[in-house]
Amino acid sequence: MQRKTLRRWNNAVHRDLGYFFFGMTLIYAMSGIIMNHFKSGDFAHPDYSKRYEQLSVELPANGVADKTYALKVLEKVHEAKNFKSFVSGTGYVQVFFTNGSLYVDLLTGKAELEEKTPRYILKEFNLLHYNNIKRWFTWFSDAYAVGLILLAITGLFVLRGKNGIRWRGAILAMIGVIIPAIIILVYA
Repeated sequence: MQRKTLRRWNNAVHRDLGYFFFGMTLIYAMSGIIMNHFKSGDFAHPDYSKRYEQLSVELPANGVADKTYALKVLEKVHEAKNFKSFVSGTGYVQVFFTNGSLYVDLLTGKAELEEKTPRYILKEFNLLHYNNIKRWFTWFSDAYAVGLILLAITGLFVLRGKNGIRWRGAILAMIGVIIPAIIILVYA
């Protein structure tokens, strides 16, 4: 009788935690895949894509790249209303706007426009994964981590018999521990 009650509680905890953390598991899994490919160099940034365009712009009339000039070159690319700031140096000015920047060579008038397009939904998933929110979300993500530990432990005891922890389950669990251990030994 005691074993049946424990198994029933084990299965109920496993089931309910699985339902409760379903959304977070999908978010973390998708964000994890994106971050793996970002770190391996498959794309430039996980939160946005970039587009580049070569342009020619007028040089400043008085030879000084000031805010007036920065706004003038942004008008050419229809971004003057999104102006943020500019940095000028010897022979160049870089003008920043909401979703990109414009680099201007002040000797030649050649410019490069860099536009960033947010990857909506993926950007928000990464926000959660990186825990940029902090505060209460830190506690929720800690509870999620504890929930995953409980899901892993209770999952070991859901099935009985040859597919459970006594045979097939034990083999798969050992493989699941051995593979990361080997990777850590080889690469750490």
